[in-house]
Amino acid sequence: MTFRQTLALVLCGAIAMSGCASAGGPRVADTPAVPVMDQAVLADYVQRLPAGSRVRIERVTGDMVRGTLMKATPDGIVVQKNTRVPETPTTIPLAQVARVTLEQTNGHSTAMAIWAGVGVAFSSLFVLSALLVGGS
Repeated sequence: MTFRQTLALVLCGAIAMSGCASAGGPRVADTPAVPVMDQAVLADYVQRLPAGSRVRIERVTGDMVRGTLMKATPDGIVVQKNTRVPETPTTIPLAQVARVTLEQTNGHSTAMAIWAGVGVAFSSLFVLSALLVGGS
């Protein structure tokens, strides 16, 4: 009878917690504009990034460009956008850039990490319940 109660408790917990890691949309309010960085500091930072880096560029207008850095000059950034259909490289003037961020290149997404954690948690609960049942 203890195994059934433990299993029911685990299943109830799984049902109750299933909505916590959903990717249903933006979690914070969208801001209309991104604060502008000092252009000299931004130009120095971008020029130090190696060509081929995966970057996310946020513009002063609030829109975002994701792509591969091809070249950086004191006046602008040349980026190959990440699109399904290949496009020509785009030059973005530094005056229009608010922020440049390096993207993760390890190939693992946040969702994959969450599901791995859920799998480890459930497997450990089942092992623990099996040990409790076997001990009584």
